[in-house]
Amino acid sequence: MKKYILLLFLVTPFSGWSSTCATDIFGVINQRLSYMEDVALYKVNHQKAIEDIEREKTVIAASARSATLVGLDEKSITRFFSSQIAVAKAIQYRYKADLLSVKAHREPRDLNTHVRPLLIKLGNEINAKIANCLKAGNAFTEQQRVTFNETINLRYVSTADKANLFEALQKIRLK
Repeated sequence: MKKYILLLFLVTPFSGWSSTCATDIFGVINQRLSYMEDVALYKVNHQKAIEDIEREKTVIAASARSATLVGLDEKSITRFFSSQIAVAKAIQYRYKADLLSVKAHREPRDLNTHVRPLLIKLGNEINAKIANCLKAGNAFTEQQRVTFNETINLRYVSTADKANLFEALQKIRLK
């Protein structure tokens, strides 16, 4: 009986850590996506298009470099950041559509001096947290999907957006 209790004691912290690891990552993903309304409002106020293919390429390349530095597979992280960009654009388009009928009651945070540096920092943090989680032998499982869906709680993120993002997250691998 003592062996089983000891085994339970040894296994429990790791499974709890795994859940905490994933939940932390989900929170940072949500935080990063939370800036997309600012991005959209800035673009609307400055007559800029939502879609900026060159900027997307820059973000993906920088994310891939950051990911490989912490030991993540470049192809799998590129797929994940492409999914994040798709969700980010969806948020921006949806918010922009709402702005056609309801005027924004605030100024956006500056895209170049405030938002982009934060997005880069959060992207690097996501990479580091994912790498640490995977290096510890954890994986993103179907059992975590409910927590992911609850954590990604922004008004312009659809169920389909969450599904695509979570599936890309599950496919991230170490080098």
